[in-house]
Amino acid sequence: MSAKPTPLFAKCLLALCFFVLCTLGANAQVEPDTVKRKPSLPTGPPGSEKPVYTPKPKPQPEVQPKPPVQTQPQAEKPQQDEEEQERFIDRLYFGGSLGLQFGSYTNISLLPILGYRLTDRLSAGVGAVYQYVKDGPYSMNNYGGRVFAQVEVVDIGDGALLAHAEAETLSLEYLYLNSSRTAILKDRKTLVMPMFGAGYRQRISDKASFDLLLLYNANNDPVNPYSNPVIRAGINLPFTR
Repeated sequence: MSAKPTPLFAKCLLALCFFVLCTLGANAQVEPDTVKRKPSLPTGPPGSEKPVYTPKPKPQPEVQPKPPVQTQPQAEKPQQDEEEQERFIDRLYFGGSLGLQFGSYTNISLLPILGYRLTDRLSAGVGAVYQYVKDGPYSMNNYGGRVFAQVEVVDIGDGALLAHAEAETLSLEYLYLNSSRTAILKDRKTLVMPMFGAGYRQRISDKASFDLLLLYNANNDPVNPYSNPVIRAGINLPFTR
């Protein structure tokens, strides 16, 4: 006769079967699906399939190529524009004239000037005047100032023909004479003498020059120290090279 299984043995057998079933189920879930399947066919009427909407790309604006920038060749700058870049002192010049006369009648004249070139041809300036006069036993001192303007009219060779005008104010001493030409009194008065005329300028360099002037004195006062025509020679020198 076969022995009946004990309850403990039956419980262990059921637990082992349950463990095997759980293990097989877990393996079935993680095992990848390697079975090949046919694609599913549409089951509805033809034309009922919904088209797949694919958004069209937005047209990009065409970028017009920029025209090449044409750069004009830069003109070479002049080394110096004489009309604009010259300093004030570059247009200044100084000089003047000196007059000497010796003998029974002595006359020493100093006429310094300070001029300014307004343009290449036109200039203006101021000057001082001093005269020492000795006539026999009598000596006199005259002094004053003047303003002038000059313009180069036309070029002649290395020089130019000048037009000159000036006004001179002079405080001078003079003598009262008797019938025998003997001085009995010395007095002083002020004269304004406009002068104008022409001359020649000989250029020594770009800015230095020598002037020879022939002027007419329009003042006819008897004690006027100048006799017409008034001849003056002078030199003009620049402050800078």
